Amino acid sequence: MGMAASQVRLLQLTGRKNDIGRQLQSLSAEKMSLTREMKGVTKDYQNALSSKVFKWTTNSGANYVDLSYNTLMKPNSANNNTPYLLTNTNGAVMIESTYKKYAEMISPNGASGGDYESVRTEILASLCPNITEEEIEKANEASEALENATIKLNDLKEIEPQEPVNYSNANTFLANAGTISGINISQGGTLNIGDSTTAASGLSSFINELKTKMANVLSEKDKTAFNSACDNFYNDYSAHIGSSSESSKNLLENESSPLRLNESNYTLNVSMALENILGQYESAGGDAEQNSYGTMTYAWRDKDSTEYTTWQTEYETWQSEYNAAQEEYKTALDNNNQVFTAANSSEIAFYDRIFNAIAENGWEYNNQISDNDYLNQMLQNNQYFITTVNTGTDEDGKTIYEYDSSIASNFDYLISVNDSDAANEALAEYEYQKSIINEKESRIDTRMQDLETEQSAINEMIKGIESVRNDNVERTFSIFS
Repeated sequence: MGMAASQVRLLQLTGRKNDIGRQLQSLSAEKMSLTREMKGVTKDYQNALSSKVFKWTTNSGANYVDLSYNTLMKPNSANNNTPYLLTNTNGAVMIESTYKKYAEMISPNGASGGDYESVRTEILASLCPNITEEEIEKANEASEALENATIKLNDLKEIEPQEPVNYSNANTFLANAGTISGINISQGGTLNIGDSTTAASGLSSFINELKTKMANVLSEKDKTAFNSACDNFYNDYSAHIGSSSESSKNLLENESSPLRLNESNYTLNVSMALENILGQYESAGGDAEQNSYGTMTYAWRDKDSTEYTTWQTEYETWQSEYNAAQEEYKTALDNNNQVFTAANSSEIAFYDRIFNAIAENGWEYNNQISDNDYLNQMLQNNQYFITTVNTGTDEDGKTIYEYDSSIASNFDYLISVNDSDAANEALAEYEYQKSIINEKESRIDTRMQDLETEQSAINEMIKGIESVRNDNVERTFSIFS
């Protein structure tokens, strides 16, 4: 009976030991699962730390504020009272509740091609409490007068009578000077200008007569350039007349110099002198250009011709009309500028940009864009874009609006920074999940420790039973031996 009882007890302990082994294996698997779960929590936390968010800056990121719908679409200091349109992939302007009723007045169904002009006064008076409808109407009249004055001025510019100008080579250009001191200018020659006491005066007489005769074929601007070139030539060479310096001697003996000294008389090579003067004339801004053959040509007028006389008459009439149009434009501009203060004008310009864009490109309502997180997500996913509005004038002087959405998410005023809110939320979630996992792991460790202790005790009991069993077997078999 004793051996049978020991065998039963041994079987019970062995069964319990195996059950503990299975529980330890299951707990170990649970612990490994918790390790994987902790890795996932850690990865989510690391991803949150590297997440980015758009912020609005006006100083290259030194300071920034949250990017919001109001920052873009409402007048404020952050956008310098300039709207930055929030648009969708079709170019339609995204609006929230503030602008919805005005957008419906322009285009009831949000389609492009709406009518802003007919409701402009009503919308602006509603959005700008310091401006009355009467003031806006007055401004409209002043703006229309300015627009008409601009058109008139531009029309006159287009019909300005063009001065008849000839472009000829150097010889033909200079032939207008005719003959000076017996020298045909277009043919050149050598002019004796006297000895050291009279040469400077002779050179001056030649230069002054050249300026006088060429003045009749030059514009005022070109006349100034030509006279400057002549004066420079005179100053450069008259300084050597009567001079005994080595540099003067070398120049006066040089064959390439237009001024030479032959015994006691000074001579002027007219062709070389004119070539020098023309070079300085070009440098001084004289109307000269190279033709398709590479030859320099010079502008001149035949002021005695019928064509030129006719042009002068037409130009005087046109100039009178143009001056009157300029005065009309200045008056209209002054009147237009006096209707509103600079602040009022800035406010009106802000809303004009938004609602003209709504009229031209359509609109879409989404009140979620008031949520900064949602707005950031849509911009980062390129579902929404930030579109700049530039103004210009067409050929009739009317204001035109140009839109550029290519800036998208790399706009100068946008910077991408670490999302501190997301990081803080992730840290709180990480600590919470970590505490739960640690608690589970602690319970598993305690349970495993208890099971391992019980397992060790069972092993000792099994050893004791096996030892008693072996002793009984040995003693029993020794009796019968």
